[in-house]
Amino acid sequence: MSKIILHNGRCGSTYLYLVMDRYYRAVHGDTSEGAFEQVFNRTYDLDNCKYLGLNEFLVPELVDASIADKLILTGKPGIKGGKYNYKGTFDLLDSIEKTKDHIKTARRDFITKYMKTHTILLKYPLLSNPAPAWQAEYISCERKDLKKQTISLYLSMATGHYVFKKGDRKVEKLKRFTPDEDTVNRWMVYVEKNNEKYRKLLPTNCKRVFMEDIEHKEPFEVLEWVGIKDWSDYLNKDFCVPIQKGWSS
Repeated sequence: MSKIILHNGRCGSTYLYLVMDRYYRAVHGDTSEGAFEQVFNRTYDLDNCKYLGLNEFLVPELVDASIADKLILTGKPGIKGGKYNYKGTFDLLDSIEKTKDHIKTARRDFITKYMKTHTILLKYPLLSNPAPAWQAEYISCERKDLKKQTISLYLSMATGHYVFKKGDRKVEKLKRFTPDEDTVNRWMVYVEKNNEKYRKLLPTNCKRVFMEDIEHKEPFEVLEWVGIKDWSDYLNKDFCVPIQKGWSS
């Protein structure tokens, strides 16, 4: 059955997605770790594959998609916030909640179509899309530490860097953009408001996973945490994913 990872941003959902993606790719014959570039860039021959891993597919600002006989996903430079508005938040925050975007509608229609014939692993930004109603297993990836989530959101949007390649040391240089306490407090009000809205939208048949539950676990332990027990039939115990912790390291 297809799995949908619901998330509300800066909550470890990319790590969870990549760990589960390793499992599903292995089930379908690909046991490679995959390059960092494949976090966002993928090509699927829709007539000759049975699994689709869709990371940020419903965030057109981050991923372009060409859909024909093949699905070609191409990552774009990260979104950066624009000028500060009078509240001290980036103007972009006012636009990321829009749900009636025709590109996202077309991509959701694609998922509806191919979920009938393919196993799909999808990251689903719930606050910028309608509540989904697919017949799938839902996992909500969230975060308990509101302040860390807020700082991570701020730094990601300020720099355009959302994930980091293993061994990449630029995160230390980029931390100079860390906001002051007053800015953090203003943003926390916004983030908590969205988190409350997010929790109200969760489906009832949803497994909730918190970043704090999985961030220090090995990938195989993460799979077991979300209920995937047969991982050893397809992967070695030391399998990895091609990213490292960024803003919270």
